[in-house]
Amino acid sequence: MTTADNVVPARAELATLLDVPAESLIDRVSLRDELALDSLAQMRVLTWLQSRGVRIAVEAGLPKTVGELLALVDRAPRFSVQIGGGGGMSGLPTRLARTTPPDPLVPVLETPVFRLMPVTPDDVGFLYALAVRPETGFRWRYRGSVPPIERFNAELWNQVLLQFVVRRIENDEPVGQVVAYGDELSLRHTYVGAVFHPAVTGTGLAAQAVALFARHLFHTFPLNKIYLEIPGINWPQVQSGQNHLFHVEGVLREHDYYAGRLWDKYICALYPEDVTGDGLLFETGRQHRERQVGRAD
Repeated sequence: MTTADNVVPARAELATLLDVPAESLIDRVSLRDELALDSLAQMRVLTWLQSRGVRIAVEAGLPKTVGELLALVDRAPRFSVQIGGGGGMSGLPTRLARTTPPDPLVPVLETPVFRLMPVTPDDVGFLYALAVRPETGFRWRYRGSVPPIERFNAELWNQVLLQFVVRRIENDEPVGQVVAYGDELSLRHTYVGAVFHPAVTGTGLAAQAVALFARHLFHTFPLNKIYLEIPGINWPQVQSGQNHLFHVEGVLREHDYYAGRLWDKYICALYPEDVTGDGLLFETGRQHRERQVGRAD
């Protein structure tokens, strides 16, 4: 049973986070189906939960409805949470964005659920499966074709600046891959891509790992920006981040063919200030617009 004194302000905070009226967030409303939260919106909700002391170790523990979400908040240790303001990375838990390790130069490579680990020969089978399995292959590098594993292995590090296998902290199980590729360090930019097991995709957990990877790249290399090439078939999963977590810098019209039609490709960019420094931790669409107006002034 939830406690009204705790749930009422939490519901109001959630409404502010999502830029929706609080009265629309009744307990039975589905986060994914009725609120239509994409991967990045799910990440923001997940981050908000984690900041309130809610520990979610696996995707099965993620709430499906507003009521389940508020019940988790009600049972969590009491934290003081501020929406907006301060430094840090949008969508990244405070403990990751502001942690000061014993040596401040040591990179942070863990979210509350996942760890970024170097690729080893034992990982090739898992990465190959991600690249060719029906649920993920059409969204990834080979766009639905199935190369021989020998070719896949030979091309694994072609034009790659850095890549990690994403593993669960709980049991070390691999769940995804993040990669920086096509780097032009002399021009101070690179591209980032990611692919995850279907059980993780769309939960917000994968988006946290990608956000952490981007922050690590800016921490490690002298980059001015990070590009994201987002095929139109993937756009619905991330479009809530447009002009908030990333910036659309170009659209290649009818660029990719799949499933009997042509799809646009979105060329997007992350800048250092998007992921370090002045990014707002729980910025709503309204707060972002106000911040952009303030910068213009």
